[in-house]
Amino acid sequence: MLTQFELNLRAALCRQLARREPKSKVYWLAEAENWLRLSRQPVYLERTGGKNDPFEQLLALIARQPRDP
Repeated sequence: MLTQFELNLRAALCRQLARREPKSKVYWLAEAENWLRLSRQPVYLERTGGKNDPFEQLLALIARQPRDP
């Protein structure tokens, strides 16, 4: 999941592209507005707790990694 900071960075990149590509300016500004709108929404992280939970999968992957002595 993207953080609000990352969403703001994507919006900034789209604004830069709008300046560099005048023919596509409308597209890039619309895309920037979309990322900004998403960044204003609160981010809720939900865990399912089952075997399909991404966090649980990450923990299982870490547990399978060989440890350095």
